[in-house]
Amino acid sequence: MTILTQIRALSGATRIACMAAATAVGMIAAAPATAQIVTIGTTAQGSLGSALGAAIAKVMDGRGLTVRAVPMGGPEVTMPLLNSGEIQFSLASADVSSLAAVGKTVFEGNPHPDIRLVGHLVSFEAGWMVREDSDIMTIADLRGKRLGWGMTQQKILEYWGRAQLATADIGEADFTPINSTSAPNAVQDFMAGRSDAVIFTVGSGLTSQAHAAVGGIRLLPLPERADRLEVITSIVPGTLIRQVTPHERRPGVMQKQPMMGSTLVLLASKHTDPETVAAVAEAFYTARDEFIAIHPAFNRMNLKTLASSVTNLEMHEGAAGYYEANGITGE
Repeated sequence: MTILTQIRALSGATRIACMAAATAVGMIAAAPATAQIVTIGTTAQGSLGSALGAAIAKVMDGRGLTVRAVPMGGPEVTMPLLNSGEIQFSLASADVSSLAAVGKTVFEGNPHPDIRLVGHLVSFEAGWMVREDSDIMTIADLRGKRLGWGMTQQKILEYWGRAQLATADIGEADFTPINSTSAPNAVQDFMAGRSDAVIFTVGSGLTSQAHAAVGGIRLLPLPERADRLEVITSIVPGTLIRQVTPHERRPGVMQKQPMMGSTLVLLASKHTDPETVAAVAEAFYTARDEFIAIHPAFNRMNLKTLASSVTNLEMHEGAAGYYEANGITGE
């Protein structure tokens, strides 16, 4: 199945976003062939994935590999392009990568068997943000409120939101959905006062922007209930709960609090050149300080878990070869 056939099979805004991404990839491919151009498809501008993709491109450019990080939207957009080999790399959370590989949840009936794991990068969390001066103090307080929803270009964030609402026994009938085509647009709705809460990544550029725009935000903790992990993983398998502490780079975290999290991983296409993949894996393992100097989130990159496995995902042969040759086990 060609990438255009895959895109035509999609619907609405997701199809439009995929067409735009494919056009951007085509423009890169049509550039003068003075050097091989490697493309990393990332989440939208202002997201953590976009920032990390730009950092990877900068480090690899310094090592003689011409890399372009292209913000394309969520994994619903990038996974088909990666699976077909239209792009060489992409960033996504470990949980959604596992679901994409076998065609579950947001990828129901549409598996992507040719995506491959390169390595684990940084842990992250996402949660419901509200205005700091609002009376919304807990997830239970979101009942009856206007919530950012839909996000057709990054549907997985809606599933994350759904999972967190479920820990307070809130379903879709219990709030007013404010639908948006993308997560950044949902954040814009929140800043404009069209919604009372929106879910987004802790410490991302857009979260900081929202914090400044509305005079302060608050990120809601998960409630203290014994089965909360079972609740969230029943909706988004592969996620976990972390204790997040206040930090100047995490506006909205008011105290040490439990939040839903995962890990951003770098993926490659099965068709990506093994030597190229090995070069990227080597850079992660040998140049961690270079990445940190560009973006502080790489402080959370743990070299001991770089080569860890992800359920349902094969390791790319280029990464596997590098890790094996250098005794890197991921344990």
